[in-house]
Amino acid sequence: MPTSSPEISAVIFDFGGVIITPITRQLGKIAEGLGRTMAEVHHVMMGPQFESGDHPWHRLERGEIEVAALQGLLEPVAAAAGMTFRGDEVEKILAPGMYEVNHFVLDKIDELRGRGYKTALLSNSIREFRPKLEEDVPPRLFDAYIDSSHVGMRKPEPEIFHRTLRDLGLADPSHAVFLDDFAGNLAGAQAIGLRTIHVKDPREALDELEVVLRS
Repeated sequence: MPTSSPEISAVIFDFGGVIITPITRQLGKIAEGLGRTMAEVHHVMMGPQFESGDHPWHRLERGEIEVAALQGLLEPVAAAAGMTFRGDEVEKILAPGMYEVNHFVLDKIDELRGRGYKTALLSNSIREFRPKLEEDVPPRLFDAYIDSSHVGMRKPEPEIFHRTLRDLGLADPSHAVFLDDFAGNLAGAQAIGLRTIHVKDPREALDELEVVLRS
């Protein structure tokens, strides 16, 4: 018999900072080389966190541009912020081997499915990364597998959350809980009625998830 709560029937997982270690390692190295703070570099390279607009990184994650064009598009953004890029920032942030997979999170996802919960991956990603995404996070673990660059929308846009719920077969967003490490993405999820967990430490977040599921 499934042990799922009468309220929560699905759990939605972000990729970066939840299933894998966060991007702070890459951003930290770039920031150190530029003599700027990680927050400054994050804002210039990845754009505003609480909106989805025409920033080059946002366009990349919606599949509108290719990664090969990104460095050139970011240069004027950096210049406008008083920052001079070296020309290898995109290469550094996307370099292989710069993160580890939290296998205990994947084990938890597998366990949740065995307990009767539906699961979803909801990732702001890029087209060129898709083979590596599927290698690190097997689609078989999920009832819904949402990659922003393949659906043409990204967190925190409301429609990507609605799309995830449709793929899960859920009409009521309050029946799902969403785990993410970015406050902007969580705000977007909350705006459409999803329950959320802010992931700062993945192990602690999984403990919090169990409290939510059993409440």
